[in-house]
Amino acid sequence: MGKFDKVKNIWNTIKTEWKTRYRLVFSNEDTHEQSFVIRRITIQKMVVTAVIAAFVIIVLTSLLIAFTPLRVYIPGYTSQKDYKMYKKTAARVDSLEKAIADNQAYIDNFIAQLTDDMPAEEEVDDDAEATPNTHMTMRDKKRMAEAEDLEEEAEMILGRVSEDNGSGSKPGIDQAKISAISIYPPAIGSVTRAFDASKNHYGVDIASAQNTAVTCIADGVVIAAHFSATDGYVIIVQHPGNLISIYKRNASLLKQMGARVRSGEPIAVMGNTGSGEGKSRHLHFELWYNGFPINPLDYLVIE
Repeated sequence: MGKFDKVKNIWNTIKTEWKTRYRLVFSNEDTHEQSFVIRRITIQKMVVTAVIAAFVIIVLTSLLIAFTPLRVYIPGYTSQKDYKMYKKTAARVDSLEKAIADNQAYIDNFIAQLTDDMPAEEEVDDDAEATPNTHMTMRDKKRMAEAEDLEEEAEMILGRVSEDNGSGSKPGIDQAKISAISIYPPAIGSVTRAFDASKNHYGVDIASAQNTAVTCIADGVVIAAHFSATDGYVIIVQHPGNLISIYKRNASLLKQMGARVRSGEPIAVMGNTGSGEGKSRHLHFELWYNGFPINPLDYLVIE
């Protein structure tokens, strides 16, 4: 008998017995009295009943795992409290990674500007997430030290004139010379107060309408963006060639420290914040070169 004949015989047996009726009897072993009888049992009914029972057991088990505290005892499941803690920790890690990346970008841009080596902007895919390297190397430590030294130097440059005025000497404005420079007007408006170093007014006041945009005069990097009780919202931009532009008394700032800005790009909104120079809406604009204030009107035309 071949394999085909054996399979055929098994199939015929199943087909014959599939609907054959059986009876299940429960009887007393001592008295042989029938206690319980189940009649008309077939293999077909038993198979259907087993499938339905297995399905019900699977559904009930799934509901028990999904909606009761028993799921915490199953490997791979966590409690709701632990899940919230993990989610909060992951969000904090993402925030720290972004802060590290922004800080590193600020240091790179700051060094590039002060060394007159402006790198070209690279196209970044908005959907791509950059993961910074959090392991600081000796090269990174050296670059951070250089950035701190350069920042201290910038602060010393901005404070040099104030120290000279305190000692009774006049700032060396004649030493400040700019050659072959093209700068963009910081705002559209009228000049209400001119540059006057003898009265410690080291810039020009430009008045205009409400919500007038304040634009950057040239490519550079924002080295300061803060609020002062006297000068209001202040933003300072470092440009190549030891040139610094200062924008004071703004209503709000559009850029943060470390941001790379382009010529003519809006960086603030004109306002009247601060306690100095009256309450009229205007921009106080200063231009510094090699540590000395210069008259902005000698290098730009304000309409």
